[in-house]
Amino acid sequence: MPTPEGWTLSVKAVDETQLDVAPLTTAISSREYLVGGTFLGEVTGSGKAALAGGTLEAGYQIGCGISADVVDARFGGNITPSLSSAGVPSVGGGLFAQIRPTLKPGTASVVPVTKIDYEGDTARVTITGLRIKIDSCVGQSFIRSYATFSSSTADTQDVVSYVGVTKAV
Repeated sequence: MPTPEGWTLSVKAVDETQLDVAPLTTAISSREYLVGGTFLGEVTGSGKAALAGGTLEAGYQIGCGISADVVDARFGGNITPSLSSAGVPSVGGGLFAQIRPTLKPGTASVVPVTKIDYEGDTARVTITGLRIKIDSCVGQSFIRSYATFSSSTADTQDVVSYVGVTKAV
């Protein structure tokens, strides 16, 4: 991204991994991922104003197609007395249990993992073997990385973002 001052900002990721793994809870409404990657921000060019540093933030965006975070449990029963044609009394009955999730449209969450301040013209963040979980998701789930890189001068700030490939599970 070229800036009005003559600098060019770029941010990218290399060696990304997104591995879906069995959730520790073993619940069918939970998802877990083992993620990692290296995120790089760089300022190049010969701008008119001196660079004053900036920030690099990296993390993950998580989406859930259908959320079921509220579960309604109902229990009940009945007793029915009766009398046969021969005059013999009897009692019958029944019990029931009902578990019903309340389904809602999906949600999207941003999970910042780290944010660093830097001086100069480059910054790097490496994430390795981070476990991310999603709970109460009964629909398809999605995950992708992101990185946001900023560079400042005495009176300006420019921001560029990277969004990784979306993985669906």
